[in-house]
Amino acid sequence: MVANSKWFILIGITALQFTVSNSQENQDKSRKEKKTQSIRDLFNTTSCIPPPYRCPHPRMQFYLYTRITQEKGELINTLDNDSLTRSKFNPAHPTKVVVHGFGGGRNLSPSTDMRKAYFTRGNYNIIIVDYGTLVKEPCLGQIGWAPRFAGLCIAQLVEYLQYHPVKSIQPEEIHTIGYSVGAHILGLVANNLSSGKLGRITGLDPTIFFYMGNNRSRDLDHTDALFVDILHTGAGILGQWGPNGHADFYVNGGSSQPGCAHDTIFQTLSCDHTKVTPYFIESINSRTGFWAGPCPSLFSYLIGWCEPKDTDYVLMGEHVTPKARGVYYVTTNAKPPYARGFPGKVRRLRSISPYS
Repeated sequence: MVANSKWFILIGITALQFTVSNSQENQDKSRKEKKTQSIRDLFNTTSCIPPPYRCPHPRMQFYLYTRITQEKGELINTLDNDSLTRSKFNPAHPTKVVVHGFGGGRNLSPSTDMRKAYFTRGNYNIIIVDYGTLVKEPCLGQIGWAPRFAGLCIAQLVEYLQYHPVKSIQPEEIHTIGYSVGAHILGLVANNLSSGKLGRITGLDPTIFFYMGNNRSRDLDHTDALFVDILHTGAGILGQWGPNGHADFYVNGGSSQPGCAHDTIFQTLSCDHTKVTPYFIESINSRTGFWAGPCPSLFSYLIGWCEPKDTDYVLMGEHVTPKARGVYYVTTNAKPPYARGFPGKVRRLRSISPYS
């Protein structure tokens, strides 16, 4: 069983390596390292977190971006109250904490695209949890421990904001957004907060490779925030099937995305997994909206048997109502803009391929 788990993890790692776009590679060519050759290499990779094992950790940094500092983030030191006081952080503006996945970083997409979308909309405090130097590939020796450690450090950030003497905000006011393993990390933050509860966690296709099992305390679920919404695009393959949150959204059925047919199966699967981020980013400023309807099963959705009432539809993404509960399905276009708008009474029976 352990051997099989490692094999599946390695398949996922191989697929995820294809998720780094050409633009990302051009932005940060210096981050390329010699590829690992075996499982033993993955136990010994430079992606293992080095000591000292305490928060804040020098390779897990918090960068604040505001409309004033869009291009150059401000490094926040959670051991120094003056760090936040001197920053452009404004407690009157909505606060978003973003946690990337493997291969991510504050200067890489989707973190950069998400910031741009929010600042197009208005004034925000965007805090990027940047652990990019630790995620070139997973460290198998720390694969269970590292996300818990990251959750502990982010909880320290939340409490730093909560108890700050000048610019405090409560956990209930914070919206956290995590992609892939970042979604799981956010689910672990709740285990380390001494008081209060995160206002919202948005999980963008939580990865399947970490906490597959019945131990929900080590996974993202509806108990981790006042509202938890999950977007599924690679469910059952690189992403979890769920449901995990108060509201789970299965995009185009949840496993296969239009426009993701590539030359290799790894490219196709990784495309399905990463497609979740442009969907969410588009939802921030979309006038059309990703309207999702409840449906009892994937089969019913695929053959067009789901005919929700107009009042049953909810928006998926940034502007979802916190009253949303249950499982929803949404269909997108194959190319941007992905949102199709409100189906309403003009909806028509879908074919077996709902996005054709």
